[in-house]
Amino acid sequence: MEPITARDLQQMFADVADAGTYGCFEYQGSSLGLFSEDADLLKWFSMFFGGYFTVTTNEPTDAAVYSSRDPAVFGRLREWATSQGGPRSAFETECAVDAQHRIIYSREVDEAKGKVEENCFVLSQPGRRVLVSSSGTLKDRQKTVKRSLRNMMKLLFMEKGWLPFHSATCIWNETGICILGGKFAGKTSTLVNLLARPGARFVSNDTVFLRDGGTRLEGCGFPNKAGLRIGALVTYPGLVDWIEKTTDSFYPQIDAETFRDIVATTPGEELGSRDEKIVLLSTEVAELFRVPIEHVTAIELFLVVHFDPSLERSRLVPVTDPELVRAHLSANFRSLDKEKQDFLQQFFDFDDSTLHAAVDALLLKYTSEVAVQELYQNARTNEHSAELIRQVTQHVHQSA
Repeated sequence: MEPITARDLQQMFADVADAGTYGCFEYQGSSLGLFSEDADLLKWFSMFFGGYFTVTTNEPTDAAVYSSRDPAVFGRLREWATSQGGPRSAFETECAVDAQHRIIYSREVDEAKGKVEENCFVLSQPGRRVLVSSSGTLKDRQKTVKRSLRNMMKLLFMEKGWLPFHSATCIWNETGICILGGKFAGKTSTLVNLLARPGARFVSNDTVFLRDGGTRLEGCGFPNKAGLRIGALVTYPGLVDWIEKTTDSFYPQIDAETFRDIVATTPGEELGSRDEKIVLLSTEVAELFRVPIEHVTAIELFLVVHFDPSLERSRLVPVTDPELVRAHLSANFRSLDKEKQDFLQQFFDFDDSTLHAAVDALLLKYTSEVAVQELYQNARTNEHSAELIRQVTQHVHQSA
């Protein structure tokens, strides 16, 4: 077996750069390059990150991802990593080539689908470069490279002081509203309920980055797909009409006949927990509701949402205990240990302990300044929810 040297790895990066296409994704002062042998990949990612990241040809960048589909490259990297490296996790093997270059081989088995996913990653410290080598299909490469791009983008944001939270965020009634809650709590449904109202602006449907803006708590949107479940869809005629008519959405969608059958045969209280959903890009959500995308906004209200199918009217409960406020927000903080491809963190000099300290400092400063309300609701109470939120946003501005 021929050894792999740092020079060999540098040549792999150069070969992708010479043979492929290039785009620089820029947003909020961060830049990330993508070199790919697939022109379709750049087009796909330009659409996925659209509405937020601008694609240019600028170089140099803060970091770069290289995508290789060459089976010979993949085979050589896998052979060297598995023979010379050691276990990094239950499904990863890591091999150090020198102080600045590492190879990671990943093998994950999806028993439910009967599928094995294999990828190799080369980490190169000069320039924060990562080479993604995959033996899979174009769709497989999209999934893997997207994860690398997203994670690297998030890390670049965190380096600049932004802290990631699992939240849907919008501006309504001239108030920046951050919507928190657990799975099936209704974050996306609440977002949709507000976007359907006059004057709404869209910030983000899944992840928002928060930071200390000096005199205000700032929230920055981040692109992600939005999954709208059947329970949310039936409430808005515009969404149902979209399902009936659309033929060119970014992701494959549930067809209209299946949607009608599910609605006709499922009790109303069970629709919210059905697995079926339509999946939209952030730009598609904004287009569907005819609202602009706002990148950065002051956060003036946290809504902690709860789904309660028994209610006939929504219930809004103010949260004033500082410890409970911090508990709600901390529960939605996206720590580094929750991210896949966490080996990308080797490029950065912060860790979960430093980030949690930053979160504590942020919450300590703004806990008493930003209103926090728990909202108990269901699909039948959307109108009442909107009225309660309107009232509390008016109070927020009167207090300011």
